[in-house]
Amino acid sequence: MKAFFHNAALMRFCLGIFIVVDGYPLSFFMKETLQLAPMSTNFTAGFLLLGILLMTPSTIIKKFYQPNVPVMGALMGFLGFCLLYAFLYNTVAIGDVNKDLIYYAFVVLFVFMLISIPDEISKQVVFVGVMFTLASNIGLVLSLLTDPEWTLGQRASIQYGPPGARSGNPHVFAHNAQIGLVLSLVWARRPKVNFLIKFFALSMVIFNIIILMLTFSKSAILSTTLTGLTYLFVNIRKVSPQRIIKAVTSPISLIILALPFVAFIGLIIVKPEIWEIITIYGEMIGGRFGENILALLGKDTAEGAEAQLDGSSANRVLSFTYMSYAVMGNFLQLIPGYGYKFFYLDVPILEALLCQGVAGFTVLMYAFYHITRESLRVVYRGGRNDIETFVAYLFLFHVVGYFTGGRPYDMAFLHPLCLFARFLGINYDPALSHGYVDQPPAQEPVLDEPMLQPT
Repeated sequence: MKAFFHNAALMRFCLGIFIVVDGYPLSFFMKETLQLAPMSTNFTAGFLLLGILLMTPSTIIKKFYQPNVPVMGALMGFLGFCLLYAFLYNTVAIGDVNKDLIYYAFVVLFVFMLISIPDEISKQVVFVGVMFTLASNIGLVLSLLTDPEWTLGQRASIQYGPPGARSGNPHVFAHNAQIGLVLSLVWARRPKVNFLIKFFALSMVIFNIIILMLTFSKSAILSTTLTGLTYLFVNIRKVSPQRIIKAVTSPISLIILALPFVAFIGLIIVKPEIWEIITIYGEMIGGRFGENILALLGKDTAEGAEAQLDGSSANRVLSFTYMSYAVMGNFLQLIPGYGYKFFYLDVPILEALLCQGVAGFTVLMYAFYHITRESLRVVYRGGRNDIETFVAYLFLFHVVGYFTGGRPYDMAFLHPLCLFARFLGINYDPALSHGYVDQPPAQEPVLDEPMLQPT
């Protein structure tokens, strides 16, 4: 019974983390589709607070676990720069200060809870995460099926707003699909996983890829492709061709790989319109990427028309142009920066330099450098447990987004970074790595002991 309650607590911690990092899709479903609180920002804040409360351990304040201290310190330093600039160097966003203080309070609370929960959540993070992302994906599908204004070819998202002027945010659903994709692959590659679980996990991989395509999020699709290529490049050379052929052609592997595709083909036979949807979105994605590339190269399309950047890509070009003018026009002003939220670039890394200056930008890039290094190290050597593998690949999924959308003050920007700083580049108890990798680092010191003990 004690073990049951312990595992239930670990699952509760994991659920809280996913609500904070990936709670927007499920929140939109409950608010807009189930009509619990249409267009309510208070509901979203309450749902986020619920996630933080679910992360509360029984040992709160009495016991803390060590994160990647330099990275977490750098992130808190950047948050300090944001607060300092909000009060002392703010000419255009004075009215945002009170609202932003609430956001920063959520970030600090999230960090506090992260260092209060044990690394042992690695045992439950995959199961809880797969179920959570599955619930969000099902919510999206149900919303699309019941939305009279959604038509084939639109980006998949839960729409809200007055009739005729409704809008949605497909990026949060693309992000949810990426999280589900990573966790499903981690589950499928677990050592000694049984056949049914592997089949379910691979089915979830296919489902999440379909959701990702339906969202038509170019940055998410690009980051997923680049992460997959990085994984293949790093890992394919570690395995001999003979071993690859043997593993792929074994009867069990063939059955496991074939069953999800057989089920998918069967679904297409029953519902032929599903294949039409996939081909339409595939052509849209390929055509949009291709035209953007042609536009950047100054070429014409195959029809002879001038290639045009889409709206989001054009905004990025304008942001880079504005930044180049700021650099060439008044380079010295970049040392202190132009002030808190001076200009919305929609490119978080550049906006940190423009608004927070060299010091704030340097602190943020210090954190990015170390997180990137630790993530690539996990990709190269293999993760020591589920949580390390998950956050390493999740960061690689986020890299493109850090250059293509959002602001460095957003919770959606800061919360994942805090998660990476908590679980990347730390020493894990070898017991958490048992059977996970060929040679778990048993020689490393254990830092999963509490930093502070009650006196």
